[in-house]
Amino acid sequence: MSEAPNKKDVWDRLTAVATILVPAAIALAGHFIAQGLKQAEISSEERRAEQSRSIAEANTKIAQASLINTMMKSLTSSNPQERKLAVEAVLIALPEQGPVLVRTIAQYDDDKTVQAAAKTSLEQRVVALIRDIFSEDARVRIGAAQELIQGWRNEPNAVLALVDFATRNKENSNGVYNTVVVLSEFSMRALEAHKPQVLEFIKLAKATGSKTDAKATALLKRLGG
Repeated sequence: MSEAPNKKDVWDRLTAVATILVPAAIALAGHFIAQGLKQAEISSEERRAEQSRSIAEANTKIAQASLINTMMKSLTSSNPQERKLAVEAVLIALPEQGPVLVRTIAQYDDDKTVQAAAKTSLEQRVVALIRDIFSEDARVRIGAAQELIQGWRNEPNAVLALVDFATRNKENSNGVYNTVVVLSEFSMRALEAHKPQVLEFIKLAKATGSKTDAKATALLKRLGG
C-alpha cells in the first residue's frame, strides 16, 4: 500500500490541531487585552500592574499563535530529520500547544523513526519538567509546574511519573508540595487512571508539612477520599 494516504492523514491531523490552537491563542489574547483595557479605567497601582500583566500575557499568546504557524512548516516537512528536530524544538518553544502537536506526530507520522523520536521527546521533556519542580531555584520550580499544568494535565503517564519521582524524593519538601499542586490541576481523567498510586502518594504528602497537608487534603477530597 502506498505511504501517501498515511502521510496525508498526519498532515491533515496536524493542520486540524493547529487550526484549533491558533484561533484559541488569539481569542485568549483578545480576552487579556480586553481585561487590561477595562482595568485601565481604574488608576490604582494595583490595577495598573494587573493591566500590564494582562497585556504581557496577550502578547505572549499572539506570539505563540504566530509560532505555531512557523513550526508547522518543519513538523510537516518531507525531511524526516527536520521533523525529528522540530518535535524537540516545539516542546520547548510552545509549552502549552507543543505537546499536543508532538503527540499527533508520535501517533500518526508515517515514518516510524519520527514517531519513535516524538515519543522519546515527550518522555524526556516530562521527566525534565518533573525534575525541575524539585529544583533548589524557586523560579525554576514555578516555571516547570506551570508548564506541566499547561501541557500535560490530561496525560495519565505524567501522573504516574510525578508520583513515582516524588515518592523517591520525599525528603525534598518543596518538590513534594509542588507535585501536589500540579496534580491538583490535572484532569480527573488523568488522575483516575492511576488513582491508587495517587492516593498512596497523598498519604506521604500529608506528612510533609502543614501547607502540603492542606493541599493534599483538598486533592483527596477531589478524588472522593
